[in-house]
Amino acid sequence: MATIRDVARHAGVAISTASAALNRSAPVSADVIAKVEAAVRELGYIPHGAAQSLRSGQSRLIGLIVPSITNPHFAAVARIIENVCLNAGYLSMVFSTGQDSERENQILRLLRQQRVAGLIIIPTRSDAEHGERLKGAIHVPTVLLDMYVEGLAYNVVKLDNIAATRMATEHLIGLGHRRIAVLTGIAELATSKDRLAGYLDAHRRAGLAVEPGLLLKGDYDQALAATSVAAAMRSADPPTALLSISNMMTLGALHALHDLGLAAPRDLSIVGIDDFDFAELLAPPLTVVRVPLAPMAERAIEIMLDLIAGRRRASSETDLFVPELVIRGSTTSAGS
Repeated sequence: MATIRDVARHAGVAISTASAALNRSAPVSADVIAKVEAAVRELGYIPHGAAQSLRSGQSRLIGLIVPSITNPHFAAVARIIENVCLNAGYLSMVFSTGQDSERENQILRLLRQQRVAGLIIIPTRSDAEHGERLKGAIHVPTVLLDMYVEGLAYNVVKLDNIAATRMATEHLIGLGHRRIAVLTGIAELATSKDRLAGYLDAHRRAGLAVEPGLLLKGDYDQALAATSVAAAMRSADPPTALLSISNMMTLGALHALHDLGLAAPRDLSIVGIDDFDFAELLAPPLTVVRVPLAPMAERAIEIMLDLIAGRRRASSETDLFVPELVIRGSTTSAGS
């Protein structure tokens, strides 16, 4: 069986250099890493994960914590991060919090016991109190994905959520809609606040008032979104357009219309934040604000690996990604 000494000899480098290239434990050039990895493949060398963990005090595991793995958005994030991790010699473990901060804390304790090397987290809350709690629970390099937490000096990779809902709302206003409802998220989350802010800002810029009754409770829940949209459409003065700030709530809205015998855009123009793989197959195809999911996930894991390798220091720096409006068939002019 090949040893690390054999790998080093085959790659033409010192044993310490071969070890550093495999473990990313010290700065090593890309050329040397390529030579060492080629030697590993050619010799069939298998590093002993448990021994590496004992020596280094950490494993080759990256923890990914998301609200729900059943959501296509987060499932896509998990796939992308898994692929990047594998290419870098790490394994990823994915956990769902269900937006439960106690479950989030339980997961963090488990990952600490597993000597996880780093974390990518979509937090359950964004307030300062939760920030203090996370600070006490996290002891490894950490990147926050799509939402900051007050008081945490961790790198954040996120969408420009205000711009996302502003451009969606401006699209509907431009089509002549004046009664534009919005499915809101969990009020305490920074992402929800930003997405509501973009909706309100578009109205302010257009000189339009927003009726409180057009703010529909959704909480990122498909069933609750369906109930709220159904109630709004049954009202004496229903909205002519709807902005849904998440993909699962968009599905809820579409279910509500179907159950009422209504359809988009004939009875309600709809724009959703976040695209679906099957959005173009819907009847009609769904107008969305597309999130650059792959670049965001790749950037998060890139920062994470740099932190682990010591090529970067943790900071509260935010990488902000620009959304894209994709106009399809679920929106039309008011009164059409």
